[in-house]
Amino acid sequence: MPVSTPSLRPLTAFVGVFALAAACAGVLIWTLESQDRAEQRSQAADMAGDHVQALQRAIELALSANNALVALVRQGRGSVPQFEEIGTQMLPFYPGIAAMGLSPSGVVRQVVPRQGNEGAMDFDMLHDPQQGTESAHARASGRLTLAGPMELAQGGLGVVGRQPVYLDDEQGQRSFWGFTYVAIRLPDVLAAARLDQLTARGYRYRLWRVRPDNGQEQTIAASAPPAGAGAMSRSLALPNGQWTLGLTPAQGWGAAGVLALRCALGLLFALLMAYLARLLFALKAHERGLADQVAQRISEIQATQQQLRATIDAIPDPLFEIDQDGRYCSVHSQRAELLMGPAEQLIGRNVTEVLPTLAALSVLDVLHEAQAQGWSVGRQIMLDLPDLGPTWFELSAARKPQAAGAKPRIILLSRDITERKRSQEQLQLTAQVFDQSSEAIVIADASHRIVRINRAFSRITGYQESEAVGQSVRLLTMAEAGPDCNADAVYARLARQERWEGESWGRRKDGSGYPQWLSVSSVRDGDANGPITHSITLFRDISLQREAQERIQRLAHFDPLTDLPNRVLLAERTQRQIAQEQARGGQLALLFLDLDHFKNVNDSLGHRIGDILLVAVARRLQSLIGPQDTVSRLGGDEFLLLLPATSAAHAAKVASALLTAVAQPFQIDPYELSTTLSVGIAMCPADGESFDTLYQRADAAMYSAKQSGRNRYGFFTADLQARTARALQIENALRRALERQQFELHYQPQVSLGTGQVVGAEALLRWHHPELGVVAPAEFIPVAENSGQIVALGEWVLHTAAHDAKRWLDMQLPLRAVSVNLSAVQFRHPQLPEMVTRCLQQAGLPARRLELELTEGAAVDDPVAALAMMDQLHDRGVRLSMDDFGTGYSSLSCLKRFQIYKLKIDQSFVRDLDDDANDRAIVSAIIRMAQALGMQTTAEGVETDGQLQFLRAQGCDEGQGYLFSRPLPADAFEAYLRAMK
Repeated sequence: MPVSTPSLRPLTAFVGVFALAAACAGVLIWTLESQDRAEQRSQAADMAGDHVQALQRAIELALSANNALVALVRQGRGSVPQFEEIGTQMLPFYPGIAAMGLSPSGVVRQVVPRQGNEGAMDFDMLHDPQQGTESAHARASGRLTLAGPMELAQGGLGVVGRQPVYLDDEQGQRSFWGFTYVAIRLPDVLAAARLDQLTARGYRYRLWRVRPDNGQEQTIAASAPPAGAGAMSRSLALPNGQWTLGLTPAQGWGAAGVLALRCALGLLFALLMAYLARLLFALKAHERGLADQVAQRISEIQATQQQLRATIDAIPDPLFEIDQDGRYCSVHSQRAELLMGPAEQLIGRNVTEVLPTLAALSVLDVLHEAQAQGWSVGRQIMLDLPDLGPTWFELSAARKPQAAGAKPRIILLSRDITERKRSQEQLQLTAQVFDQSSEAIVIADASHRIVRINRAFSRITGYQESEAVGQSVRLLTMAEAGPDCNADAVYARLARQERWEGESWGRRKDGSGYPQWLSVSSVRDGDANGPITHSITLFRDISLQREAQERIQRLAHFDPLTDLPNRVLLAERTQRQIAQEQARGGQLALLFLDLDHFKNVNDSLGHRIGDILLVAVARRLQSLIGPQDTVSRLGGDEFLLLLPATSAAHAAKVASALLTAVAQPFQIDPYELSTTLSVGIAMCPADGESFDTLYQRADAAMYSAKQSGRNRYGFFTADLQARTARALQIENALRRALERQQFELHYQPQVSLGTGQVVGAEALLRWHHPELGVVAPAEFIPVAENSGQIVALGEWVLHTAAHDAKRWLDMQLPLRAVSVNLSAVQFRHPQLPEMVTRCLQQAGLPARRLELELTEGAAVDDPVAALAMMDQLHDRGVRLSMDDFGTGYSSLSCLKRFQIYKLKIDQSFVRDLDDDANDRAIVSAIIRMAQALGMQTTAEGVETDGQLQFLRAQGCDEGQGYLFSRPLPADAFEAYLRAMK
């Protein structure tokens, strides 16, 4: 059987290729036949469609006569007496119609032509066995129906089209009248469809329909023989059904001759391809025989080469063959990244072209040495490889035996020693870290005898290496055992765990102890379960850290200047004392102390003297309190005093003693300084049961004492709490008042006392809060000044007043200028001139139309700064007036230097002019002084005619008060000006 196998292969190939080619030819023939048949069926379908359309047009034309008959019946309300005459005239227009008639109630009563249709008269369509069903269907559907083919009365086949007619009676109800019908001769209609042409074109046809009464097919017309199975059909829709025309070629689908020719060609193609395959197979068999012989010889050569290649490839390092001039002859490397470039690009190039200069010179030296003595080893070079970066190599070279006359070559092995170099460097680095570490490092053997120490050990303990080696590491590193650190226990743990770390006491060579942070770990042989071979102990002296921690702890709880407890420590002590007093039902007092006018000391003598004074005050306060009391410094010139187990009377006594003691002069060379205290007292539990509450209320009591004149003490009261809460409520409400547009300006006219005309107006700020109601300026202005909100509020007032004044001046109302009050905080603001200029420019108001009113206090607190600010405002064209003149501490020497345009006499002097001679004298003096200094005067609070007459008699220029008008909102003041125009 094996012998016959080769002879069967050509035959198998022949049969296989023949079958495959025959299959491909069969697929192609089938595809072509399918395409031909599809095209033939498409042509048949198009032809059937054309004939169907012609037949449908002929039938629809004949049936359209029914529409004319229905119109006649409806026009005659069911009576058409001239029907025969009209029908006779219609027949020529509808070819193919054999007869047309009227059938009232379904019985034929009139027919055209009469001749030949006598048998149709009185024919009952609804009750005829053959036509009754279709007639009833036509009546029920109310639509035109087509019946037939059938035998016509005048002979021959035809179809009948019936149109049911419905008429409206006198009540408007529709009722069945009867039928109009037309009888169509079937031959005439079929002649219009030219079906005989189909036979001439080689087709068989069959025209048929499905009878609606029994659902069976009825042949209308057909060729002989008719179309058979597989006919291509097209239908035409007719009333009461459809007719279908089916076509088949007379010779059947497809062409038998073409198919036979194609099959013959396919068979020839399969035989030809099988023969070619047999020839190819024989050629391949011959080639394989030759290839086997060549492969056998090549495999022997390759086996020898592979053995040599395997030997070379087993070398993990680059191997080069280089001639005596340094030119690469061959390159072998399992790792391409160890080469300076691709191996094929190195061959033929010199080492001086590939390697850096120093490395190339070293390689040439190795080559010369190997050429001279046959070998060379040990030389090292470093190359910066593209992929690996700096890499170290160790070179080994040997001279390669060559045939006689051949050029000498050297085999060079370049071994990668980068990891070895790194290990060496790591060992050196580790040794340097060991010796130069700031922490002491001790290496001991398994019996805890010292093997090696570093320099830090000698520096910390005083022991040199010769003194320490061989000693027990426990005696040198742990001075004494404590509850948290026992030497024997620490080293005994190494057998159970790898590491221990904690704080202990060390011992130096001189016997002194020191705190140290100690870390002990073990070294095992092999894995984690191996025996312990060595222990490593690290420790460092933490004496400085201990001292720093103590300093930080003290800074966190004590004031660095006075060394008194700070607020944090006082809060802790206070909470602790409150808990104790609550437990036993006692009381305690918290005193808030503030030095009066301490800022003057810093400003005049400097902060150094101020600090010395604070320390002296702290010492004096400490000397006056008991051991259970605590005095604390908050910062600046503020102190707190905690008096536990103290009644209100005893707290008042202590406060009086403090006031007396601090009021005594302090001798601070070269100065003798005096100061006083303001003290606020809060009691627990009456005023609060927490430190924050007591602190807040003692602070409020202290500020109340300051407002009452300083150098006194005061207790926190409910009234003070209410005022404090009210002030806080107002401050919080103020922060959003501008944003929420709760402010408005009222204007009070200023009237010339000489002419009675309005010459100006003072802008007065009013605040309407939705919850607080109308808040008086005297209440919210101080809060705004203390909270810093007065600057923004003042800018809004100035901006609004400038815009209002500009609008009134554009209306040509009688207004010379508008006055705006400035608080002391605003007046001292460095950006005040720029803000005033900006508001004037935005409003377009000339500067001479604006008058700024200052209080005496704002001007005389810092005369130099006040004079500079007035000069800036005066240079910008703004007028200044002194408000509430006579109520403060005016300096006449400053007043004459101030750029003041007007003095406003306070209403407290004007109010009692009718009854008080002193007020009259003061007012007269102010007016005379102003006249002498070239200033105008305005009297505030004019409310009576007597006051007006006196002021006019004394030469006062202007008046302002309820006598002329109350302060008015902007709209009302505008109306006031219009009335005064």
